[in-house]
Order: sequence, then C-alpha cells, then structure tokens
Amino acid sequence: MLRAISCCFGGSADPVDDRDVSSQTPVSQQPTFPSPPDPFGPWLHPVECLINTARDEPDALLINTYESGASERLSYLRVWKQAYSVAQALKALPGWNDDDHEVIGTFCEAEASWVIYSFAVWMLGKKTLNLALNFPAAVRKTLCERYFIKYILYHHSKPGRTIGVTLVDATTFPVLDNIPSPSLEVCEPLDDYVTIQCTSGTTGIPKSFQFAHNGAVTGRTSVGMLKSSVGLLQAPSFVATFGSLPCVLNLGGSVWIPKPTFHAVEKAKNVAQIMDDGVNYVYLTPSFMKLVINTATSLNSGVKWTKTKKVLLGSEHIPMSVVHMTRERFPSAEIQSGYGSSETGVIGALSYMHIPPESEIPEKLVYKLAKPGVRCLLFDEKGEIIDPRYSNSGILVFAVDLDHPAKDHPSFVNADPNDKLSTFGFLVDGSPRVCTMDWVEMVSDKEFSVVGRFDQKIKINGVYVDLNYLRELVHKYLQQAIVDCYFIHTSERKIILFYIPQGGYNPELTSADIIRVVEDMFLLLNVSKVPVHNCLKLDAFPFNDSGKVDLKKLKRIAENVEQYSQAVQYPALIVTRTFLTKIAFKISEFSSQILDNPGLYGRNFYIGGVGFDSLSISRLALALREEYGVEISPMILLSNSMSPKDVAQLVVDILDDKLVIPPTIDLAAEAAKLDDASVTAEGFPPFVYPKEVRGIVLTGATSFLGAFLIFELAHKFPRAKIYCLARTETEKLAFLRTYSNASRLVIASRNKNDPWYDVRDRWVGLRGDVSKERWALSDERWKEICEETDMIVHNAAEVHWLYNYNELKATNVLSTVTVLQLATTHHLKVVHYISTIGTIAMAKGSDKPLEEKMYSNWNLSGGYSQTKWVSEQLINKARSRGVPATIIRPAMIAGDSGYGVCNTDDYIWRYIEGCIKLGICPANASPVTWTMDPVDHVAKVIAEIVSSEEALSKFVFHISDSEHSVITEKRVFEIANSVGWIIMLDTREKFRTVIWRNPSPDNHALLAFMRMLMDLSFRVDNTNTRSIYPTPCPSPELVVRKSLFHLDRVSYLDQPTAAETELKDEEYPDVRIFTRTGRH
Repeated sequence: MLRAISCCFGGSADPVDDRDVSSQTPVSQQPTFPSPPDPFGPWLHPVECLINTARDEPDALLINTYESGASERLSYLRVWKQAYSVAQALKALPGWNDDDHEVIGTFCEAEASWVIYSFAVWMLGKKTLNLALNFPAAVRKTLCERYFIKYILYHHSKPGRTIGVTLVDATTFPVLDNIPSPSLEVCEPLDDYVTIQCTSGTTGIPKSFQFAHNGAVTGRTSVGMLKSSVGLLQAPSFVATFGSLPCVLNLGGSVWIPKPTFHAVEKAKNVAQIMDDGVNYVYLTPSFMKLVINTATSLNSGVKWTKTKKVLLGSEHIPMSVVHMTRERFPSAEIQSGYGSSETGVIGALSYMHIPPESEIPEKLVYKLAKPGVRCLLFDEKGEIIDPRYSNSGILVFAVDLDHPAKDHPSFVNADPNDKLSTFGFLVDGSPRVCTMDWVEMVSDKEFSVVGRFDQKIKINGVYVDLNYLRELVHKYLQQAIVDCYFIHTSERKIILFYIPQGGYNPELTSADIIRVVEDMFLLLNVSKVPVHNCLKLDAFPFNDSGKVDLKKLKRIAENVEQYSQAVQYPALIVTRTFLTKIAFKISEFSSQILDNPGLYGRNFYIGGVGFDSLSISRLALALREEYGVEISPMILLSNSMSPKDVAQLVVDILDDKLVIPPTIDLAAEAAKLDDASVTAEGFPPFVYPKEVRGIVLTGATSFLGAFLIFELAHKFPRAKIYCLARTETEKLAFLRTYSNASRLVIASRNKNDPWYDVRDRWVGLRGDVSKERWALSDERWKEICEETDMIVHNAAEVHWLYNYNELKATNVLSTVTVLQLATTHHLKVVHYISTIGTIAMAKGSDKPLEEKMYSNWNLSGGYSQTKWVSEQLINKARSRGVPATIIRPAMIAGDSGYGVCNTDDYIWRYIEGCIKLGICPANASPVTWTMDPVDHVAKVIAEIVSSEEALSKFVFHISDSEHSVITEKRVFEIANSVGWIIMLDTREKFRTVIWRNPSPDNHALLAFMRMLMDLSFRVDNTNTRSIYPTPCPSPELVVRKSLFHLDRVSYLDQPTAAETELKDEEYPDVRIFTRTGRH
C-alpha cells in the first residue's frame, strides 16, 4: 500500500508481489505528464554531477560514513580519484569489453564502497545490478545469467557461491598516483539507464527492470535543499537508496551512512548517531522510526534532533502516534509522506502529504492526488462501487479515462475480468482502474485518509474490526506497560497479540494478565468485543531488509505460537557485524524454514535436538552447499553439540581464502626475470640417461627428509658418490654434520653391522651455502661436481611459514638458479626438484583431484610456497629448452613408519603439542582431513623416481594419494587420547573462545596452525607416481601413533596423564562417503 519511495524516487523497491515488471512498457513508452519547471535547474547524470562538483568545489563533502564506528568524510574530489582508480582496474579484468558484458553486479550494504563502485561502473558506460543481500544462491545465479554478469563487486559482505561469476573486492585496488582532472573526456559514453532494479522476489525469482537516473527526479523536490545531507539508511537494492544518490548529487549535497548491522536495535542506535550529528533529511518506515525514537530516548529521554529539516515516512501504514512522536523529536522538520506503488504509478496515480514544522499535527493524515486525469473511487468488499452519497469509506481505487494509453499496458491486458478486486482491471464502462486494497476515508474527490489494509480488517460478530486501530489503542492507553504490539489474525481465525514490554515494568505479568488487561481496555472503550486468543512477549520485532516490521514472519510465528514459546528457551544469537554471525543467522533461518518452526530463527540451538531427521538434515546440508559452496556431511551436522554458531565457524574456516602472507610481487614476472636463456641443452650432445650414475649432488642433506634420502639414493645408485652440501667451516665438518644428523634421525642406520647403511666411503661433504653464488664452493669443488656428477637432487629449502617471498628468495629460488647452471655446465645432468604440494593454489569448493601438472596460478599464501612455485617455473622453462628434469611434490611429511622419528619443527606437531597443553582441540565434528606420508616412504618414492628414465617424460609427480595418505583431524586426536593424553574434542568456535580467554603467543599461534592445517584437506592424483612406485604408504594411523610415542620419549610432549586405552572405531563414516569438505 503506502510507498513513499515510489513517489519520491520514481519506482517501487518492494512491490506487493512479483508481477512481470520486465515485460511492462519501458519508461520511455509509458504515459508522461507535464511537470512544472524545476527550481534546482536541469537534471544531470550522476557522473556529470560528480565531475562538476569535484572540479569546481573539490573539497565539498560527498560521503560521511560511520562504517568504522567514527565519522570518515570523503570529498567529491577524493571520491572521483577512488572511483577512477577502480574503473581502470575493472577495465583490465578479463572479458570486460565483451559485447554482451553491460551489467556489473554489486553486493553491498549502504556503504561508501557502493557509491564508489557505482561511479566506477557508470563512468565506464555500464550498468549496475544491486543484488539484495538476502537473495539466495539460486536467485543470484538466475539474475547473473539473465544479464550475462561476469563480476560481482563487494566489500563488507561477501556473497555466497555464485556459479560462473568472479567475486571482486574492489577496495583492494590501489588508488593510482596519476589521476586526470575530473572530466567527461576520460569516461566512456554515459548510459542514462544506470542500474537494473529488482523486485523483492517474495514469490520466486525476482522480476527486474532497467532504471534511468532521471527516474529519481521527483526525489530532488522532496529533499528540496541545496548542499543538503541525506541519510543512506537501506541497502542499495531498494529504489529509495539508489534514488537518493542521484538526488543528492543534483543538489550538490552529501550522503550520510550509519554503521551497518543487521540487528534492528543496533541499527536504530547507529541511525540516531547520524541524526545526533545533524543529517538534514531522512527516510524511514514508521516502524523503524518508532524503534529509533524508543531506542534513543531509552538512552536520553530529552533527545531532540533540531538539525534534521525533513523527515519522510512511508512504505507501510503510518500510525498517528508515530507522527506525534516524530514531531516531538524533530521539532524543526517538515514531515512528508507519499502514497503510491509501482502499480498505481502505471496510471500516474501518486499522492502526497506534508506537515510543515510550524503546523499542528492534524487528527489524521490526508493525501492529495497530484496528477490530473486520475479520479478516486471506493469499492466495497465485493468489488462493487460505493456511492459517495451514502458512504465516504471503502477500498481505494484509482481510475483513468477510457482512452488513457495505460489500457494497452500488459498488466491491464492480462487482468482477470472475473476478479473484481484484482490489482489491475476495468470499470464497467471500460475505464482502466487500479485497486489498492487499502481501506480509506474520502475527504474530498481528490483527498483521502488511509485507515489501513483491507486484509487487516476482520469481521467479528458481523462487524469489521481494524487490527491497526486496535494496535493504536494499545499504544495510546497502555504505553506504560507495552512499548509496541501487533495483532495477527491466523488462518484458524485466532487473534494473536505480540508485544514488547516497557523496560522496568512488572516482569511478573503473564500472558493471561496481558490478555485480560487488553480486553478490559477494549470493553471500557466500547470497542466491539475482540477475543485475544493468545499473546507472546518478544524482545524485539523482526524487521525485513526494507526497514519494515516483517509481518510475514510474525504471521508464521502466530501460526506456530506454541512451538515458538517452546523454542525461545534457546539462547539468542549474539549480534556482531561479522561474516560468522551472518552465517549463523542464515543457518538458523534455514533450520526454521526446513522444520517449519519460526521460533528457531535467531537462536543458537543444538541442531541434533530440534527435530531434524535424515531427510531434513540432508536438506540443510544442501542449503549450505547452495548458499556458500561448502559441503558438510549430514553426519557432521547431527554430531553432538553442533549449533548454528558452530556450523557457521566451520563454514567460515572452509571458505577462508584470505592468504596469511599474500604475494608481495608478481611471481610470474619474477620467474620470467630470473629465467636464464643460456640454461639450455643446445650445444650439448643429445641427452642419454646414464647407465651408471657416477655422482649425485644432494642439497638439503641436513634436513629431515634429506637424512633419509642419503641412504635411499646410495642404495639405488651403488657406485655413485653422494655429494652432501652443508653450511660449515670445513669439508670434514660438512661430512660430520650430515653424517651425525642422519644417524640421529635414521635410527636403523645406527646398526653398524647392516651393510645397507654402510655408505661412508661414498659420502662426500661439501662446505657451502646454497643461498650464495655457486653455493660459495671453491673453484676446485665447483669444477669437480660439474665434471664428475650426473644427477642433482635439489632438496634444499628454508621452511618458515611467516616469512615472505623476499626473505626466502636467496635460499629457495637463487639456489635453483645455481642448480640449473650446474646442470648445463660441462655436460647435461638430470635435475630432480623436490617441491611441495603447496605450490598449487587450491580452489575452494572443488572436488577435482590435484593433477600432476604445472599450474600458472600463483595466488599462494606464505613465502615458502611462493618461492617453491617460482623455482618450479624455472625448472619448467629449462626443461622446455631440453634440460632433463622432474618435479616431485610431497604433501605433509610425517614421522618414519618404523620408529616414529619426527621433525619437531613441523607445525603439525606444534599444533598437537599446544592442544595437549590446553586440553582441548577443535576436532569435534571436524570435516578436516590431513594428507600425510611417513618420511621413509617419501624417501623411497623419490629414490625410485630419480632412478627411472621413464620419469623424465612424465615430469611432475605427487607422492601422496587420497586413498592411503589421508587421516581425519578427529582421528589424530582420538589416537592421542588413546595413548593417554586427555584432550576434549570440541567445536572450532569453542576452541577459539578458550584461546581468547587464555591469551599467550603460543596459544594465538594455534589459531594460525589450525588454519594452515585446514589447507591439507584436498584430493591428490598420483597416477605418474603409481606407474613407477605402486606400493601404497603405510597406515597414517600407525604413523601418528608411533610419532606420538617418539615425541613422548624425547620429552617433546608433556607426559600422558591417563592409562593407554584401546582405540575405538570412528563414530561416523569417513566424510568422503558423503562429500568433500570444499577446501581443496
């Protein structure tokens, strides 16, 4: 019904239903009416306004945003610079200039970034489509396909999965150093149709229509103040928000943006903040205005906002009590409202009301029809015309003349002639008419007062009773006890009262007491006896995204009031403006819808205890997959203690693709710069794989893997010398260091009688440093290894998870440059590069195994993976020029399968150690899997690959496989518990809480380790490896158990405090039976 946004901003953001707006007559073809000259001058495109003011008044305020909690002011010139920079970055995106690429999606709250994104898109001659934040994944997908959208721009709120679309946080684009002066010459030709607006989609996929910037021209008159400040209080998916921007720009004013939140009371506080600071013009729904005033007066009973000059109320019925409240708190403001909708707008039936600040508040609000040629009629409940001589009240209908061009509009052409109360239709004489379904009282032939929605009038004992009128009575006579209330009529003809009690009022009042008080009041006021069948106290009324009380949700609660009264025992979700909280609310909403229990919304309940069965829990799992692109097993959702907040934390962890240490340089350009074209097979005889390898250069011989590799290589190549590099002062010390390290780690090598380990005579120590040029070897030693070796196994690397690329470059990349120089000096040598599975940028939500191939994506976290990626590229480039080489990628290297000897510097053991000390781990219902192989198995596989001539043609090898190398995080801690450590398996959310309550550097490091270990949930293809070494790795469970025993023996871990117990089988099947975790 009442829609101020329609009148003031040229269209409806939230139509009554989803009629096919896209098929209606375009704006340019709809009937037009002459309008008086505009006192504010010609209307300009928003980009023209930005350019003119940024050029002439560069310091003028355009955006005043409170998104960070405090005011941040952006001038017109600053916005121009930021928008221009974003535009240049957008132009560089793949496919930007494709012929069908005209619409760019935005997924924004009312925020400064939306304003900047809009300018950037418009100055490139394209349109925006402002997606509603509550659109599900299927709706986003449909709209993006409808308009061939390739990109969605976002900032604060990241949209869930949208298939085929790239999500771009354009705030990450840097502001350019050299930005031209504001001018249309640096912009593409501007499009008058600047956006695509959508209906609400309450009955399915939303309809959509092009919206021209001048569609908001009437809003400028409503604001009516040059240099004015206008509150941007709704998401830009609503026409009111979008329309306010071109209005402000055409007045040279500014938009003020409160701190966003999806909690109604917090939002009310934030809106009050910008009014405290003096915003000139605000548009609010009456429900939300009442909430703002009540919230503000609870903190300051005498609050008044004298700097606000105009208040626009609309989009729902306006109670007179709210008008009086508004006047009291905004004594200097003109109160405005408009009556209209997208349906009445088809025939130009728009009506207005305003109350100047010096005028008294009238007894009722009277709207005056503004357009000539439109007349008002009244229908009764049967759709018959009411004779105004006998009654001045009825259902409001607007009609136009027989020959009005609207008669050919699709909505009239397709109207149902048998439905006398349909929205569109014709009078008996053939005149087009629009039925509003609002009950009004006519004041004159062009003026009327709205009583309320006809469907809010119910017949009791033969008499119509208006539920809105009852609500006003409660507010007027019981305001000391009740802040606000709503009467809802259910499908079973019962009246349910929802109320919010006044703070400090008698909390002992029961529902029966409230019903008795209300019914007694009705009796005293001679109101027709209205039976109130039940009532329910609420902490707050639910609001929808348009700022209106969500009557549909109240209706659902009323229909299930008994369930709701039971559900409120669950604690409410604590509202914070985080992705985690938003997901938790969404999960509670999904649960509420699936179980048809509205009382679950906004509550943190145990999912396994509210009535889910195997079918409904599968629907919840599917809903999570559709919305967020993560796949969580139904078995996990039903696990003990899993609540919406716990599942939300799991979703956040799975989706978290923010790199811990993102690349600081273009790694592809770095690889191209370091590539040496002289590293080539050209000039050498054709390479022949050596029948008998004379010498092998092994870098990284002092590492954990290197100690095992020494013996495996010596065994595979019985006549080869093994040259082992170590940073020492002499070559003798180099030998002693590598030898003692191998003896310490490879326990079996301590058996002097075992000839398998008797390789000292072929063990050559090299004093050197791989980070230096030619590894700092003497000329004699460099010449020796150039001439007398036939193979290089490059295993050296500095592993540090917090160092960036530049800090690791010398050891991890420049050493590879030296390896390739060595491989092409004197004669060709085979290069076997020991890399890591971490060089693959793993796509979230992909179930595809990681293939044994080269990858061009270098968006990797941490300097270690980044340096290994660059080295792989150098190896690949050299191979393309004929240098024989392989790349071998292990995953996590665990303790050896015989004795459990571990690398205690590895973060997996530090993670387990920290959890043991805390006595808690985040492994309850965890879908995380770890891909690991024992070090002795990895060494055997590498030795087999490097000894195979066939390996050169296959090139890339993965050690692990998804069948034998995987263990769940939960299982690891179950093993630890069985060994004797007492570790409680809890959710990730509770694990974080424990760490925050026990702050220390070691505890905080556990969160980083937890996140890094989630990266080990992936599937691996190792076809090439299995073709050469088909033997699977030993059981990860066995390896973990032996490793824990070893760590206990060497006192790395605290001593177990409980007796060893038998390890039970897993409580539920491997999650892979259901699905992958989505983090690959």
